[in-house]
Amino acid sequence: MQEFAGARPRKALGLWWGYLPLVVVGGLFAAMVWVVPSDLPDGTTAARDVREVGAGEPATGWNDSVTACASGQQWQVEADTYSPPCFDFSGDNGGATSRGVTADEITLSYRMTSDPNLLKVLADTAGIELDVTNEQLENDAEGLVDYFNQNYQFYGRKLRLQQVQGSGSVIEEFTGGGQDKAVTDAIKVAQETKAFADVTALTQPYADALSDQHVVNIGAPYMSREWFGKRAPYAWSNFPDCSTAAETATEVAAKEILPYPAKYAGGDLTDRPRTLGVVAPNNQEYQQCVEAGRKILEDQGFHYSYETDYVLDLASIPDAARDIVAQLKDKGITSVALACDPVMAASLLSVAESQNYKPEWLVLGVAFTDLDLVGQIIQKNSGDQMSRAFGGTPYGGQEAYGTSYGYQAFKSVRPDEEPSILIDVIFIQLLEMAIGIQMAGPDLTPEHFETGMFSYPERTGTAGTWDFSPEHYTGVRDIRLVWWDPNRPSPFNGANGTYVDDGTRIPQGQVPESEMKVFQ
Repeated sequence: MQEFAGARPRKALGLWWGYLPLVVVGGLFAAMVWVVPSDLPDGTTAARDVREVGAGEPATGWNDSVTACASGQQWQVEADTYSPPCFDFSGDNGGATSRGVTADEITLSYRMTSDPNLLKVLADTAGIELDVTNEQLENDAEGLVDYFNQNYQFYGRKLRLQQVQGSGSVIEEFTGGGQDKAVTDAIKVAQETKAFADVTALTQPYADALSDQHVVNIGAPYMSREWFGKRAPYAWSNFPDCSTAAETATEVAAKEILPYPAKYAGGDLTDRPRTLGVVAPNNQEYQQCVEAGRKILEDQGFHYSYETDYVLDLASIPDAARDIVAQLKDKGITSVALACDPVMAASLLSVAESQNYKPEWLVLGVAFTDLDLVGQIIQKNSGDQMSRAFGGTPYGGQEAYGTSYGYQAFKSVRPDEEPSILIDVIFIQLLEMAIGIQMAGPDLTPEHFETGMFSYPERTGTAGTWDFSPEHYTGVRDIRLVWWDPNRPSPFNGANGTYVDDGTRIPQGQVPESEMKVFQ
């Protein structure tokens, strides 16, 4: 087993990884970058910064010291569907090229706060077994860092995880508060830890603050395309931006759902002409995404029959859900787009069941409502409401424990240990950072990280199709059409309830004009 320099605290990493499952469950650009051809495999281009230097001569970037692997190997890790191209490197890596980067190490911070392991609390509340300890989650992350250090091309450096004791609260930040403490934590990351990047930027306030401090950060969930563009080249995410998700989901609605009767609704809504309602938080970024969807809908000759927003406050959500369902029912809305958080989604379906209101529930691939565990939690208190849930998700079908690449990656460096059931969640989060660092080359800076990500070739795996560009700092470009099967066991945990599909993936802008085939 390969170790890396620097201490890895035994206490806190697992607690933070408890937040990550909740997240998964639960333009202005800093620089204009051009990409020039190189001899890398499969048409891939090496990143090169060509901003003007001196008398008009472009910077040489890293093409002179990085080439395609002489062995002919195409991908850095052939078995990994998201692997970057295979690179050979020779020469000097430049030493301290950026804050948090030395000749030997790249410091990645992770923030520790006082919040509990939220996913287990949520699962316990719903009566769903999730026996994962903080120590297991910590071990998962450490094993995967060993994996990336052993298998990826980091140009003579190793990743080093460094804990930052935070003063902020993830729960408070998820609901729109906590900006001041998030700023304090980000300043600590930049000025005390001196990290190149942070892998726990799972809330908007913390990602905002890290970007202001010029710290590369991974994880902001479902922010708008405009939000990411204004924070370039620092903010990235493996979750889709909500602009792309809304545009693609709305295109599906306009071409495959709204022209046809509500055949999957229940009660007196069955087979009525479809009317569309949408429920979303009132945050500016999410409303930008609702607006993006509205434009697609109107271009296709449709409109929202009912639209409402709500304050992202956990205490007020139950009352808001009762008011929203009353209005949806009064207006006879046949199909409700769930552009809301999981707590609101669960509240809406529970209230609808108590009011004998049986619309179709449209899954948009945002806010984690498209994941099996969240669907199971919603199903617990909503009768048969989830049996009418369908739509799209950027993610592939969940894989059974022990079969995924994240599991195999962990076992390759720790063959005598077993990772937790959440190993794939942690793998995907760390993977995006590792890809960007390899693609950036030895002259590692936030700008070259961005250039490298834009040079990364399109790849498809369990987290969707990734293809990064100035319009896509989240990379996700397509969706999988899904519907909920309440009786089929989930590959994730074996409990009843899972999203199923017919294998169809649809790129943005390529939705066919035919009735969506679900519940087949």
